[in-house]
Amino acid sequence: MAGSPLNANLWTDADVYISTNLAAALPADAETPWGVDWSLVGLLDGDEGFPETRDEDTDDKFAWGGILVRTSRQHFKLTKSFTALEDNEVTYSLLWPGSSPTQIVVPRPAKVKIGFETREGEKVRRLASALYAEVALDGDHGENESDLESMTFAATIFPTANGVLFDRQTTPVLESLSIPATLSVADGAIGSLVATATYSDATTADVTAEASWSSSAPAKATVSAGFVTGVDPGSATVTATYQGQTDTCAVTVT
Repeated sequence: MAGSPLNANLWTDADVYISTNLAAALPADAETPWGVDWSLVGLLDGDEGFPETRDEDTDDKFAWGGILVRTSRQHFKLTKSFTALEDNEVTYSLLWPGSSPTQIVVPRPAKVKIGFETREGEKVRRLASALYAEVALDGDHGENESDLESMTFAATIFPTANGVLFDRQTTPVLESLSIPATLSVADGAIGSLVATATYSDATTADVTAEASWSSSAPAKATVSAGFVTGVDPGSATVTATYQGQTDTCAVTVT
């Protein structure tokens, strides 16, 4: 099977954040918490997820003979939806923008910043509106005795003058693991190997202590936490494994 299962995503948790401050700062990176300007929407319907709709007017241009030569594109619109399950101050402000706790007025969506975050284990992906969004109820809203009260909102994302819709943040993804290709160690002596992880943002990290280590021939050489002990003259293959990535070292015991 071609490809890497590590690149397949099954998001197990998610949140939506709203800020009425259009100058609200985005967290420094995907591992930094959202700041005080951002308010959590609360519980979301995971089955509904974050559906995304793209609308664009296209016009095909044909030459004689019916040959397609150009397609003009304009009026692009991106809408991203989510279903909230909590009745709180944030969802009330989205459901009834401009209303007070004691009076409901005709809703007119306000300009807000919106952030979408999905998580799977330590993997995080964030999208935050680069300019602003307008959030409005999408469909019906009501209460009954057999279903949770829910509100599906559609956020229309307005781009910057340069066409930027979102600022995107992700945690770096492990791409490879490397250890030295060869190691020579005397009988009864101890040598060491370092396991280096390389991530999608080109950063590296020493993961020697976190990696799992094994030897193909423990009678010749054993390994623990990267330390290789020569047991008897001969050869062995030492393998390091970390988060699905592996590399090997040919060990010679003299």
